[in-house]
Amino acid sequence: MPIRRQRLLVVLGSAIVLTVAVAWVVFGWSSGMDAAREQAVRTSVDTYYEQHHWHGSLEDSHPNQGVRWFCAGQVIESDANQQETAVGILEMCQEFVAMDGELIVGSGEAAPRLVTVTSPPKPVDVLRVEAPGDGSRYSPWVDANFSWIGVRKLHWLQQNSVPDLENATVVKARTAFGLPADAPVHR
Repeated sequence: MPIRRQRLLVVLGSAIVLTVAVAWVVFGWSSGMDAAREQAVRTSVDTYYEQHHWHGSLEDSHPNQGVRWFCAGQVIESDANQQETAVGILEMCQEFVAMDGELIVGSGEAAPRLVTVTSPPKPVDVLRVEAPGDGSRYSPWVDANFSWIGVRKLHWLQQNSVPDLENATVVKARTAFGLPADAPVHR
């Protein structure tokens, strides 16, 4: 085999290996936590946001109707020390009310958060939550609070996983309101 062809194959093979390695690192979804701890963090953060929600549109249009907030998140990355773990997460929260066997969706958002929780072996306890500012403050905050890989994972999740997070909030709401799994959902 001619030397040029060998070099071409080596370069091509190296490029393929590098591409696969980068894709695995960026999209391999390793958050730096074991699966049980990650689930506990997601549950704690979801509960925190469900209890510390903002005033939404349904609370105005359907007062005293049992409006509730439901959240679902995807852990992007984590950085732990002995006392605390900083967790980058994409969190979606939506407000819901059940009326006449149907689920009505009101306000909501899907946004990155930097959540500080207690480190193992302690049970997960949310200590602090930080969020990006609006407009021109958003991107600098994300860049300052997520690693380079974390920023890429966040962008990928925002483009590809928001419907899954939205569906998770709908499933939680239907269950909480005692509605069947196929109950209609309206905005």
